[in-house]
Amino acid sequence: MSDNVFEKRYVREKQARQTAEQLLEEKSREIYERNKELESLKIHLEDLVELRTKEAVKATEKANQANLAKSQFLANMSHEIRTPLTAIIGYAELLLRDKPDPQKTDSHLGTIIDNGRHLTDLLSEILDLSKIETHNLIIEHYRFNLPHLIVQLKELHQVHANFKNLSLTFEIIGGIPQWIVSDPTRIKQVLHNLLSNAIKFTHSGEISFRVKTEWEANRIIFTVKDSGEGISLEHQESIFDSFKQADASITRKYGGTGLGLSIAKDITELMGGKLTVSSELNIGSEFTASIVAHQLEGSCSDLSLANSPENNTNQAHIPNLSGAILLVEDTYTNQQLIRSQLEVTGAQVTLAENGLQAIEMALSAEFDLILMDIQMPILDGKEALKGLLQLGYNKPVYALTANVMRSDTAEYMQLGFEGTLTKPLNLSKLYQVLKTHLNHSAANKQMQSALKSSLDTKINELKPIFINTLVIQYQQMKLLMEIDNFTDLVKILHVIKGSAGNFGYDSLTDLANIALTSIRSKQFDEVAVLIDNVMALIEQILKSEECSATKY
Repeated sequence: MSDNVFEKRYVREKQARQTAEQLLEEKSREIYERNKELESLKIHLEDLVELRTKEAVKATEKANQANLAKSQFLANMSHEIRTPLTAIIGYAELLLRDKPDPQKTDSHLGTIIDNGRHLTDLLSEILDLSKIETHNLIIEHYRFNLPHLIVQLKELHQVHANFKNLSLTFEIIGGIPQWIVSDPTRIKQVLHNLLSNAIKFTHSGEISFRVKTEWEANRIIFTVKDSGEGISLEHQESIFDSFKQADASITRKYGGTGLGLSIAKDITELMGGKLTVSSELNIGSEFTASIVAHQLEGSCSDLSLANSPENNTNQAHIPNLSGAILLVEDTYTNQQLIRSQLEVTGAQVTLAENGLQAIEMALSAEFDLILMDIQMPILDGKEALKGLLQLGYNKPVYALTANVMRSDTAEYMQLGFEGTLTKPLNLSKLYQVLKTHLNHSAANKQMQSALKSSLDTKINELKPIFINTLVIQYQQMKLLMEIDNFTDLVKILHVIKGSAGNFGYDSLTDLANIALTSIRSKQFDEVAVLIDNVMALIEQILKSEECSATKY
């Protein structure tokens, strides 16, 4: 029995030992696997730490480079800002202390104004960069004439090129659209920067501007090529970076923020394109800017044959209508001309010279339609419409204005205007509006022919008045530029923009529009040159008309 007990104990112990060995083996295997995992994790962690360390070092280097660039930029800006400030303060102190003669006073004031404009230019570029970095730069979208924009750029920069005895050529390659929908202000900003740089860094030789279209992709491509200083390959990599110019010596030699190309690059990218450079030292540079536009219409292959927007009565079909229109307009020549353009349809037209008169007349008589100017004395068009709506007026009121930026027309619609008609008037659009709101008439062709003849006579009668007014506006602009009065300049440019095209001076309308846009977008560095161009064109017009009014 004793043997049996020992045997059973032996079996139990053997089984326990086997179980323990099995368990130990399993745990050993488990520990081995865990050790392998830990070793793998260790290797992975070391690799990860090494990678993160490299990334951290790279980020630190990049941050240091950025800080160095910004520090260099701030140092440059400190110099750029202090230099004109020194001149402004110094010459102001001279005026205050010495009370110099009128000739010296004018010279000192001119220096102060020039340096003030330079400061404004610096601040405008810094603000543009800030808008881009905070994603607040807005790209507008509205229809405009592309060839006209290019002609305007040519007229603007031809003066600078002639001054440096440089050849400046503009060429269309294969045709471009007559009309596109995009942001002309930002397109001009990009191209103006490229052309200004080309002229600035070219001391002899030529500059060419070429434009072509990739029709299927709706892409417009602009190329500016010069025979200037050129840019080394290493500097080409950083030329579009914020706060940098190709070489620090450029800032010392030419001035500027070094932001222009960076801003231009960002604008082209916001417009679906890109900005690139190809350059060689002492040979020259070629910058290519592309944008994606919308609603491409028509075709133009020669800038000298660029068609003007249709403003002529002969180019619009005149409908036979009957009804009453209240025309609210404060400028005499526009009153008489627009009135004739309305009456030729058979409509009856009543005039009001300001918003207050418009409210009184609209409430005392029946009108089918009101055409309301926006900028007027006593009460402007926007306030007049608010007053009419508060009094329950429910007939259609259209804004009649030269202010037709997208933000302007959106504001007019929000205020309650039925729509917007631009000045100078596009008669096709005007007559379409009239047909919508007035009754059709069975007036005979003989009567309409007489009315049209009367309109042509009226235009001929009003043209001398417009020319004499232009003489006065020229003199006023000259005085306002001397005292840096942009507020009153805007008023004069607004009137010129709204009326010059009515008498066939589309180029004057376009130049006045560019100057207005530059003032309103606070690009004051361009304003002086643009106003000079406007005044030079007025001189040409006055000479061509053999103006006998007061000598300008």
